[in-house]
Amino acid sequence: MRTLYIRELSFHTPNSLARILHVDADEAIRYIRLLCAHGVLKLRTNDDEKEYDALHDAPVRGSYQFVYVGLVLVDDLCIIVYPKYLPVVDACDPGETAQRAMRQIFRVLRKHGGSYTDIAAMTEEGMRANDRLALMLMLLEMYDEYGVYENYVKTLADNGPGGISWERTIASNLPFMSNGRPIYVDYKTVESDQDAADFVMRLHRAVLTECSKFMQDSGLASLLALDEVWLTDAVVENFGDADFIAYRLERERAVQFITWKQDLIDLLLRYVTDDDSAVRQDTPLCLGTSSFYHVWEEACKVAFDDALGKRLADLDVALVEPFNTMGGTRLIDIIPRPQWTVPGDDGEDECGDVATLIPDTVLLHHDRADNSVFAILDAKYYTPELGASVNGVPGVESVTKQFLYQTAYRDFVLAHGYERVVNAFLAPSAGDAIKHTGRVRFPGVIAEEDEPFSNAVELYALPAEMVFDAYLADVTLDNAELLAVLG
Repeated sequence: MRTLYIRELSFHTPNSLARILHVDADEAIRYIRLLCAHGVLKLRTNDDEKEYDALHDAPVRGSYQFVYVGLVLVDDLCIIVYPKYLPVVDACDPGETAQRAMRQIFRVLRKHGGSYTDIAAMTEEGMRANDRLALMLMLLEMYDEYGVYENYVKTLADNGPGGISWERTIASNLPFMSNGRPIYVDYKTVESDQDAADFVMRLHRAVLTECSKFMQDSGLASLLALDEVWLTDAVVENFGDADFIAYRLERERAVQFITWKQDLIDLLLRYVTDDDSAVRQDTPLCLGTSSFYHVWEEACKVAFDDALGKRLADLDVALVEPFNTMGGTRLIDIIPRPQWTVPGDDGEDECGDVATLIPDTVLLHHDRADNSVFAILDAKYYTPELGASVNGVPGVESVTKQFLYQTAYRDFVLAHGYERVVNAFLAPSAGDAIKHTGRVRFPGVIAEEDEPFSNAVELYALPAEMVFDAYLADVTLDNAELLAVLG
């Protein structure tokens, strides 16, 4: 299994991709067709550089761009698409830093998606690649939780070490009477022995061993931190053809009433009845996402202790009028809503509620009794370049909304005496420290604000490793790191 690292959003032509993948032109075109069909590659039909690639200096029209973070298995090739904020690495020899970053990213994807099973094969919305990889991951995850499928055979024994079956003892043995009380010298015991010849158990061991071997050989075990599972030397083919195995599994399914065992038998049925050769040759196996920006947003919410969903009574703020009677209201719900009306006979008639502004993250910070900060943070999965030319920055709509967010919370901020409002974009970086990389103002459009409100939106580059560590541990960044952003 060959492994190649390719940067997210990088542009490629069929010829350049053929060189990177070390295949001929026809094979490169086949890969492009497969990857486009599953949302990993996207054909650019215009020259819009909104999603740019700093290393690509040719026109982007007609090029193919990786719009995905994760891994893709095609034939004997494993393509690792690493996030755009990481430094460019050698495709064949990425180095330990990139490999360590990807191991963390797969843990983050697992937490974000719920399990590897839930994110396997997921690409663009409404599209799902062949679920062979998802199936193998599900089998391994069920093994971690429940162990090997086992059946136990219950037998009766005379005076054995098992539990006494009083019903059978009373029915089978005569007691001696002592002071009117029955005493049994001999008793029946229930022995519970694992059925060592159980067909499903032996098949399950073979399938788990085969799945684990695939993960080891493909390099996925290292990336996904999967332990090796070796339970038997038997191979699945030893159990008969697919029809015979399916017949035995269906018989077992009919008499099995334990839910997880029923689910496992269903998975084994899918595993043995899938045409594995067709899966490996014609369908990429995918584990990742084409919406990594959602992952970054969620990680920032956790790392910065997002208060939007909290009730006002839980904010550790001494509520004043008119908010002191709104303790059960969430912070996000106090944002005003647009008011639509329709012409009526006596003027205007009000319409129902409509959607309103929704910030990414609101952080209420109190580091000292005399220093309180109301921070409105917007996680942006961008790689900004500021200088003579401006690339990869939030657009006008995002900038405008940041100013509107602080307007929406004006009454709350003033009523509770916050000394400062921080407005900031949070972008990921491969660095090891928080860096203030720029700010944006909108003079002539956004009116100047008096303190404590901000007249600029700050841009910070955050070490992605630090934010993802906090997200994985489900903890908030410490005060020193928060203060680096809050200034």
